[in-house]
Amino acid sequence: MRNIEINPIKFSSNQGVEQAEYIAYLASLSDARLDERRNLAVVFSARLDAIAAFILQKDVGGRGAVEILRQEAERIQNEAWEIV
Repeated sequence: MRNIEINPIKFSSNQGVEQAEYIAYLASLSDARLDERRNLAVVFSARLDAIAAFILQKDVGGRGAVEILRQEAERIQNEAWEIV
């Protein structure tokens, strides 16, 4: 993630209500980010498990396993670039 400069929010005369809504919004956004990270970790873990099972099933040697991991890394990288 890149650091992004955040400008302070200016609240109007209804400052208490707007500030409370803003804080609730930030909490909701934080929860959504954490949930997304958890989901990505589960998907990544399952993919690693599938790769390990494939390597064991095919009885691939060390160099073959490295090549499989490199191909998977390239697939993940390409997938990341497709995300808009």
